Amino acid sequence: MTETADVLLREALWPQDASVLERLRSAVFVLEQGVPRDIEWDGRDAEARHMIAELNGTPIGCGRLLADGRIGRLAVLAQHRGQGIGAQLLSAIVGMARQRGEHSLYLHAQADAVQFYERAGFTVQGEPFEEAGIQHVSMHITLDYRDWDDPIARLRYPQPFTELVIAQARLARRELRILSPRLDTRVFDQDELESAIRVFLRGGRLCSVKILVQDARAVVQRGHRLLALSRRLPSRVEMRRLPEHPEWNGETLVMRDRGSLLEMPGSETDFGFYRPHDRPGSETAINRFEELWRLGQVDPEFRALAI
Repeated sequence: MTETADVLLREALWPQDASVLERLRSAVFVLEQGVPRDIEWDGRDAEARHMIAELNGTPIGCGRLLADGRIGRLAVLAQHRGQGIGAQLLSAIVGMARQRGEHSLYLHAQADAVQFYERAGFTVQGEPFEEAGIQHVSMHITLDYRDWDDPIARLRYPQPFTELVIAQARLARRELRILSPRLDTRVFDQDELESAIRVFLRGGRLCSVKILVQDARAVVQRGHRLLALSRRLPSRVEMRRLPEHPEWNGETLVMRDRGSLLEMPGSETDFGFYRPHDRPGSETAINRFEELWRLGQVDPEFRALAI
């Protein structure tokens, strides 16, 4: 739950809160704006996540987030507008989307609400169109996770996984560990990640990076920023090749210090997770990583060629 002054924002449950949502949306969209009931009640509420704003226990606003990342049905009763409640609702819905690892969101904004959404970071895409007899525009936002430090249970790949790798490097204080089949260039061969690691290493001589990869030849043949960094700073950024091992199933792990874990299963069709404050889980992953590290080999191809 989120509170500001006397306004409380809570996630609604469907169908338990269906009657509350119906009262709010009927008052704003059907009665006030003339939206036909069959359009307003489109049969998608059961798949959506909903947010309700309450003032002293009385529902005064709502909004929903669909499974495809569309925000909609954002409504505040007329007598409560102009107090920032709509902005609070929108922020709470975006936060809800972050918690489930959405990379981007979109919505159809009424023409007179475009500036409201622009203040929240949304941008207009395409030309105006009519929907339910009202002029609308499509708007979009890409969510930024580079400084994100809250758990995500269903994480998509390669985005926002990539931004969370950068967050791990930015937030690290002493240790950064990376386990990856081939250091996927979409994720790890990024200027921003290299810069974050360089800043991290300037934090002290005890700061270190350990990188385990399975397909060393692919990394060497195509070139890679992290390989180049390990060649320039071999005592601070160590890279080893991981042989086949029955306890490793191709997952990608990124761990900072001893309490934060970012993991993606071997299949990109599965969801990963981010647990930035999970010390027990992180310790288990670190112990597994260190066991694999001891089995890892310093591949001659990782070394810089003498000139």
